[in-house]
Amino acid sequence: MQRLKNIICHPSRIGLYHKDSPLMIILYLFLFLSFMVGMLALKTFNTDYFDYSDAEYVISLVESDKKEVTTKYENGKLTGDMLTVKDEGIELYFLTGMTINKITNSGMIVLLEEDNAKVYYKYSYMGTIEYKNLDSNMKFSINGIRSFNSDDIYNFRAFLYITFTSINTSYAKNVFITNIVRILEYYLIFAILVLMVFSYFINPGIRLDVRAKLGIYDSLIYFIIMFLSFAFEAQFLQYVALIIPIIYCNVTFSHIIRVKVGK
Repeated sequence: MQRLKNIICHPSRIGLYHKDSPLMIILYLFLFLSFMVGMLALKTFNTDYFDYSDAEYVISLVESDKKEVTTKYENGKLTGDMLTVKDEGIELYFLTGMTINKITNSGMIVLLEEDNAKVYYKYSYMGTIEYKNLDSNMKFSINGIRSFNSDDIYNFRAFLYITFTSINTSYAKNVFITNIVRILEYYLIFAILVLMVFSYFINPGIRLDVRAKLGIYDSLIYFIIMFLSFAFEAQFLQYVALIIPIIYCNVTFSHIIRVKVGK
């Protein structure tokens, strides 16, 4: 417990653990990493990433084009003309037979075919919505939406909302994995490589294996600050998390004195 307290609160005492085994270092690294990952997972998988505002945005894109088309949804079937609705962050393809490998947009892609809609995000498959599972009374036409027919707009909004919210878990998985990769990349670059170089200039006489052990201990504060950034939704702390390990490194290695004992 004292070691844990010193790692978090007293970087000047981290040098006391220069004889720790590699297994001990790995255990503490795993402990701090798990602590942060747990909070990230809790926040990520309990967030609703889509709401009616997303549906309203798509509706506004559909309404902006006044061209008449026969595209409509009725009795669990999407029929009529091919139609593409797109913007920088989202693209919808109605009855185009489009496949994901032909699309260059890396945002959200919705491929709406006769019986189902497939959703992709950044080229990753998010899920399929089968129309047969929707309300049998739901119906809308693109012309009706562009003519501001309230029933068509209402049903299309509900259709989009169901489509978006049905992939919330898959989308959350994508966000979670992306964040983990990004966090570990920053950790390896800033909290490990930078510390190894920085600590050398502070105290060049330390052996490489000892430098690595203490550098990893100094870097663990990164995960604590990232935990706090997720817990309190304070994104600025993620920048602080890159700086504090360097400060800890400076304190730790400044307090280490090598003593040579002669005859």
